[in-house]
Amino acid sequence: MDDGGEASKYGERVHEFLEYRLKENVELPQDIAHYEVLCTTVEKIANGGELSIEKELVLTEELKPTGWWEPDAWLRSKLDILVLRGDTAYVMDWKTGKRNPDFFQMQMFACQVFKHFPQVQKCKTSLVWLKHLQMDTEEYTREQSNQMWADIMKKIRRIYDSAENDVWPARPSGLCRFCPARHDCDYAAL
Repeated sequence: MDDGGEASKYGERVHEFLEYRLKENVELPQDIAHYEVLCTTVEKIANGGELSIEKELVLTEELKPTGWWEPDAWLRSKLDILVLRGDTAYVMDWKTGKRNPDFFQMQMFACQVFKHFPQVQKCKTSLVWLKHLQMDTEEYTREQSNQMWADIMKKIRRIYDSAENDVWPARPSGLCRFCPARHDCDYAAL
């Protein structure tokens, strides 16, 4: 079993302390106190709205909301930050690694939000790069949902096809060094 490296452990620690700070107003440890500005920003965004930390959103295969441990759970997402204010949702995802904006995850989160909260018409998402206190943002509307679901389902179908045929095409990348199967993969970029 892979327990993760130092970067992974650091990321888990930071997530945990940000959660405690925002949920219970626990002071951040000195080595990550510089993230206080993020916490106050989240609180300002949430002012007049509903703030959720580590919000679990789950859908069935029919794209209906269900519970995390329900037998019909099919697509699970955990949002670091979710703020609901009227017809607008704000979703933030803490990132402790190297800045590499890829909004697929945020599209999936937005789609989840639209399914769970029918009043939401607009979802403003942010990838928050903690190392340099930078953000990449994207906004999605309910009208875009069908196209976003089509993109999501295309990726899911590829996974199902791989599982059904037991064919898993290698996709070498800079992340190979973190993969627990890297020593068994002929294509790993070690």
